[in-house]
Amino acid sequence: MEVGAQAIQLLGGYGYMTEYEVERYYRDAKVIELLGGTQTIQKDAIAGIVIGKM
Repeated sequence: MEVGAQAIQLLGGYGYMTEYEVERYYRDAKVIELLGGTQTIQKDAIAGIVIGKM
């Protein structure tokens, strides 16, 4: 999300246009952030997979 937001800022209005891939990357990152839960939940899920408890 942070990199996507910086890219949008860098490109200005072009960053919001659907013709450019930056808009899609930012939108996809936002969806993952929203559907994946909070950052703590995501870290717990990754740790569980790595440790093998899931």
